[in-house]
Parts: sequence; structure tokens; C-alpha cells
Amino acid sequence: MVTIQEKRELVNQTRETNRAVQVYDYADLSGVAINLPSSQRVKLTGIVGDGRAQIKEPVIGWVNATFLRVPTEIRKGARYRVRMTSAPNGLLAYWEPGKAQNDGPAGGATVFLTEPQDSYVEGGRRFVRVFYTGKANNERIGYVSQGLIGSTLGQPNSNFEGPL
Repeated sequence: MVTIQEKRELVNQTRETNRAVQVYDYADLSGVAINLPSSQRVKLTGIVGDGRAQIKEPVIGWVNATFLRVPTEIRKGARYRVRMTSAPNGLLAYWEPGKAQNDGPAGGATVFLTEPQDSYVEGGRRFVRVFYTGKANNERIGYVSQGLIGSTLGQPNSNFEGPL
């Protein structure tokens, strides 16, 4: 029997795997659901116990808490401008693949790549992680389309001009 408890200060907190880890279906760390790579970001539910933590993103399950760390600091990197010719209405930002933010940088807006750089490919497009100013005039971080696979940042086949 595993003793579990809620720690409110951990609800919705982000952690990062410090090695490849297994996500389990059950709190006793049985029933492997999936494997996550090293440096994968996860979101906690706040339910923990006996060296384990329940996560809710990217999937719901249990992980060995020994293999989680507070994420490394993300800094602003190279500066680009959202190209008006390819994205005059701006770009939709995503928290992660398939999870839209209902926000994103406007056409002509300045964005900063994150350092370390982070990207993924989905639906024939490359998405890069950027800092941008959101609708409420607040600084946000999200993934936005760089352009089709094979596009190069700052080149005419990209949604970005620069670096500035």
C-alpha cells in the first residue's frame, strides 16, 4: 500500500525529467503507460507519496520523483519579426503539440527564440518555442509555426524575418 497526499504548492507545477523515465498507470509504479525522454517537461497534479509524483501532462500517470527536477532556466535568444507576407494576422501559439493557447504573436511582432532552443514537427510544419507579447500585453512563451518542414529561420520560406 502506497501512502499518498496532496501538496497544494505542487499543483500545476512544471518539472523536467533528468533522464528517460517510465510513466506508470498506478501509484505503486506498476502498469507502464509510456516512456518519456530525458528533459521532457511534465505538469504535476500535486498528488505525491513515497518517492513518486502524479503527473497530468503530457499524460496522466505516476513517475518516480527521483527522476524529476525543477526546469532549467529559459532565456531569451535570437530576435525575429513575424513576417507580414506569410502571417499578416499573426501566429497561433501552442503550449505543446495540439494544445493551443488561444493567443500568439501578431503579424509584424517581435519574438525571441528561447535558449536553449526547443522545437517539434507536426502536420508538415516546424514549431519553435518563442517569447512573445500576448493579447493582454503580457510576455508569454509558446510554440509557433516557423514554416513548413525545411524552412530556415529568417529566410523567405520562414514565418520570421531576421535575426534582428
